[in-house]
Amino acid sequence: GVYLYNEENHELIRIIPDDIREHTGRQKMMKAAPVGLVYVADLSRMTGPYLRGEEAKRFSAWVDTGYISQNVYLYCTAAGLGTVALALIDRDKLSQLLQLQEHEKIVLTQAVGHLAAPG
Repeated sequence: GVYLYNEENHELIRIIPDDIREHTGRQKMMKAAPVGLVYVADLSRMTGPYLRGEEAKRFSAWVDTGYISQNVYLYCTAAGLGTVALALIDRDKLSQLLQLQEHEKIVLTQAVGHLAAPG
């Protein structure tokens, strides 16, 4: 299923019952990844004197997403998990599946799973 993080109540809300993992990246591993994170920027919420124009908003969203993704990498390393951030995404298809609005843009996705056993 697909869940939306509600920051006000610190909870996950199920929004789609379907398994859409295969659309979170073009690599075959995405079909089997236990967790797939989709980072979406809501450009309508990005305001301020330095965030004029869509390009400035997208740049800010990319930078912020990089920080969040790096924190996921650090956690996964500490927890003995594997992760990979992906930018090669069919954003149009994934946006459609997630029923995103025009001002909501997918920045990247990130797969999280168990590391393969050596050998």
